[in-house]
Amino acid sequence: MYEPKVIGGTLLRIIVTDFGAKPDGLSFCTEAIQKAIDTCFENGGGVVVIPAGIYLSRPIRLKSNVTLYLEEGAVIKATNNIEDYYQIGYYHNEWGEVTSFLYAMNEKNIAIDGKGTIDLSGSSFMDFSRAFNQFEELSQLDKEQFEETECNPIYRPNQPIFFYNCENICLSGISIIDSPCWTVCIHSSKYIKVHNIRIMNNLRVPNSDGIHLCSCENAIITDSFFTCGDDCVAISGITNWDKPCENIIVSNCIMQTRSAAVRMGHLDSKVKNVIASNLTILNSNRGIAIFANGKNGYVKSVTISNVIITTKIFAGTWWGKGEPIVIASPEEGNFIEDISISNVKAYSENGILIYGKDNNIRNISLKNIDIYLSFGKNRPLFGKRIDILPSQCPPFPDYMNKIPWIFSKDVFNLKLQDINYGYNLQSLKTDFDIEGIFQNVNNSSFSGIRKVAT
Repeated sequence: MYEPKVIGGTLLRIIVTDFGAKPDGLSFCTEAIQKAIDTCFENGGGVVVIPAGIYLSRPIRLKSNVTLYLEEGAVIKATNNIEDYYQIGYYHNEWGEVTSFLYAMNEKNIAIDGKGTIDLSGSSFMDFSRAFNQFEELSQLDKEQFEETECNPIYRPNQPIFFYNCENICLSGISIIDSPCWTVCIHSSKYIKVHNIRIMNNLRVPNSDGIHLCSCENAIITDSFFTCGDDCVAISGITNWDKPCENIIVSNCIMQTRSAAVRMGHLDSKVKNVIASNLTILNSNRGIAIFANGKNGYVKSVTISNVIITTKIFAGTWWGKGEPIVIASPEEGNFIEDISISNVKAYSENGILIYGKDNNIRNISLKNIDIYLSFGKNRPLFGKRIDILPSQCPPFPDYMNKIPWIFSKDVFNLKLQDINYGYNLQSLKTDFDIEGIFQNVNNSSFSGIRKVAT
């Protein structure tokens, strides 16, 4: 963690109200906050303090060797006028020209710390009366189901808190709320520490990832809470397909999401050396998602342990259909290998999905897994296909009568040990088949697999 600069035995400490910031929630404080950061940077670094109050602001650029410290009761509130946002000078492979609220590029030793809140004003950029996508089942939804769908974004900042090519980043203690898109976006950076933060977004806002690491190295995310309309923690290479995202730890977190709690890989991303442990995943679309589905991507050397998962199928076009664990590499040229998952208890509306092509998923170990399956309200409308998006999704075989505890296809060296599977008593019905389905699974070993009563 970056230690603020000490000058002559005294910590350089700058308070934004001394530069004219008015914490009334009405007056723009952009110039005062930016001037405080710039002054701190120009004097070698230190702490810029945000006292209690609401500070309305336009975009702010963070600088090297500066800690932005939000005291308890302090709120930095992002402008809700899209015209206040500008292109910061970075082109994103998925989102195009980046617009941000807090951002840093090519900086070192940056921290956002304290007990305050960053309010990203995301709901201002949404139309909650409309679904994001038009789909054939939309007209059949009741009010409860409609309120599960993705709402429709209007115009929105696309990378609200953004770091590129930075070194030694620390986020600690703060709350970040109401993001309009990817919340904390860290790209091509290293030495990242996220500890004891809260990211709380509206669950209907599409793409509102919690923390997205793209082509980063040496990151640890611990003791944090996430409520997100997209992946809580995503690990990918979207902004640099050639640079691996590697050496990542995610632990001791509580997560709720309309996508995956932890996602590794996407298209041609290269991901390796990931540890995820001691996670509680509640009322989510997916638990753990591992994907390589472009033309030249991979995920390898992943260890996941001690996870509690509850998942269900939500109405709408969300990625994920209630699977607690997905490992998918459905296209040629990609591979997933050396994945170990152990000590998982799952209550879900779909089973574990391992879906490869020509045995390009290799060396997968599932050990000490308890999985209890249920048939939920949304399955008749949204359980028709095996969800491996963005690849083409094949039909789910006999989806109204089968929810296999595992569907495994094109896997080499699959090891299953000490698996308990059964029905969840919360199910709407209990006459569906839950036996596993295995297709072209080679050189594998199964032991201690038991169907249990609940």
